[in-house]
Amino acid sequence: MRLQCLRFVCVGGIYLVFKKLKRNSSGVSSVLGEILITGVFVLSLGSIFVFVNSMDKPVDSTHLGVEEWVDAPSDIIYLLHAGGEPIDTKDLKINVNIDGKTYVYPSANISANLGGKSFWELSDVIEINTSKEWGVSVPDEDDLVVKVVDTDSREVLPKCRISFTPKDPLAPVNFTIINDTVVPNGTFISSFTVLGAAITNGENGYDLMVTTQLKVGDDIFAPWGNYNLAVTGNVNDKTTHSWNPTSTYPAGTPVTIGGKSWNHLNTGLNYTLDSSWAQHMEVSSTGDSKYLIVLRNGDAVPTIKGFSNQDSIAKFVKGYVKDDKILLEDNEAIFLFELGVTDLTSDAADFQDLVILMEINPAPAS
Repeated sequence: MRLQCLRFVCVGGIYLVFKKLKRNSSGVSSVLGEILITGVFVLSLGSIFVFVNSMDKPVDSTHLGVEEWVDAPSDIIYLLHAGGEPIDTKDLKINVNIDGKTYVYPSANISANLGGKSFWELSDVIEINTSKEWGVSVPDEDDLVVKVVDTDSREVLPKCRISFTPKDPLAPVNFTIINDTVVPNGTFISSFTVLGAAITNGENGYDLMVTTQLKVGDDIFAPWGNYNLAVTGNVNDKTTHSWNPTSTYPAGTPVTIGGKSWNHLNTGLNYTLDSSWAQHMEVSSTGDSKYLIVLRNGDAVPTIKGFSNQDSIAKFVKGYVKDDKILLEDNEAIFLFELGVTDLTSDAADFQDLVILMEINPAPAS
């Protein structure tokens, strides 16, 4: 529209000047002056129009605070979302330059690192183990550069390094286990991952439903569906399930996990209805249950076979094993539930009916 107006001014102005020239040929000099002035005016407007429209539009900046620290002995880089807006993981990548060579940690890895979440939110921590990811160790501080990149806006997000070896309040929180109950020794937030479940009602039988709930202090959570509804809360579905709550709890707050299996009432009923299932067995970490095994770093991997050609415990925890020993951080534990039989001498007692990884993380500094 502005360009059309300029054309109108230009053509109209020249037309009027020539019309005047035609009526009064004696005023040629003054008319030519008017022509020149009009031309200069039109060219000036055109220059302004081109300049304004060629200016870059301002780009919205991502408002995010990121804190980085590195544990060199473990080859782990930690990146904490310390404030600002949630960031869609599909718009993120992390460039790690080690000794002059750049390695890329893509968006899919970031989402998996966060337990499958699609957004990186306040207090979420991304942990990158460079030796596992790229087969390289964390070098001296001067030879390590980490850049968090928003691929949507193409900006490098601001980051503050806390220390090369973490000696701050964000160091991992240790905990003790008292009668299967986890008791953290520092202010914490927790996270949970269902590594898998496998339970049938016999060889070549149907899969039982499995539900689970989590309790932190007096707060009870059922993040994957109602604990008391077999189908609605079922996690025996050949997939992993993760949950990363953001609530902070003080040291000494007990953390427990409950698991429940469900039998189908009879073959004439619809398997997809909650009402078609009845509770079979329930086990909780609130007491020292013989139907629950808790594994920590350095424990031997149980050699119990899976019942009826099901995967064994070793298969479920294969990502956390080294030299036949459980390899976990000091703030992690794996819970193995037996939800099928009460006779632990039976071949059906395989302790992989429900397998959950618990992680106790440091609460972000306020």
